[in-house]
Amino acid sequence: MSPLPSPGNTLFADGPQMRQPSLSFLYRLECDIAKEEIDIGAPHDSGVIRSIANIVRGSLKGPGIEGTVLPLGGADWATVVKGTHSMKLDARYTVRTSDNHYIYIRAHGLYRPGPETEYARQVDADPMMVPPATVSQDDVEFFSHLRLEAGPGPYNWLNGLVCLGVMTCEGNKIWIDAYHLTNFPGKKPESVMAKV
Repeated sequence: MSPLPSPGNTLFADGPQMRQPSLSFLYRLECDIAKEEIDIGAPHDSGVIRSIANIVRGSLKGPGIEGTVLPLGGADWATVVKGTHSMKLDARYTVRTSDNHYIYIRAHGLYRPGPETEYARQVDADPMMVPPATVSQDDVEFFSHLRLEAGPGPYNWLNGLVCLGVMTCEGNKIWIDAYHLTNFPGKKPESVMAKV
C-alpha cells in the first residue's frame, strides 16, 4: 500500500505547494443524552435505521465563550447501518451563553468502530451486540463537522469558521472538543459584518 500524500509530497509537484492548516481549540461541550433513545427502525426494512437521542442538558466552555445547552432544544437524529455499529450523526441544539446570547449548532458526523480495534472484531463476531457504554479515541472514529450560527454581537465571529468536533462518550454523557481550521494560528478570527 502506498503512503498517503502529505504536504510537500512530490505526488503534487504541479501547482502550488500547500501546508497543512492548523487546528485551534474553540471549546469543550459536555452533554447528557436521554437514557431512552427513540429507535424508529429502518424504513422499508432497508437496513438503515433512524435513531433519535434527545439532549437533556449540557455545558460549553472555551477561551472567550461559555454557555449552557437549552433543555428540550436539541437531539441527534442519527442513521445507523444495521449490524455494523456505523452511524451518521445529525445533531442540532442551541446554546445560551453566560452573557445571554444564543448560538445554534449543527453537527454532521460519524461514529464507527476503528479499523482493527477490539471493538471492530467484536462487531464482526456479533453484529447485533449492544454497543459499549464507553468508547474513547482508541476505539472509534467519532468526529463531526460543526456549523455554528450566531447573531450580531460578541459571537458573530463564530459564523465564519470551519469547525471539527472530536468526540468520546461514557454512558449517557458525551464530550466534544471543538476546533476550528485556520491558516493563522494564534490569531482570533475576525467578525464579518454586512456593509450596506
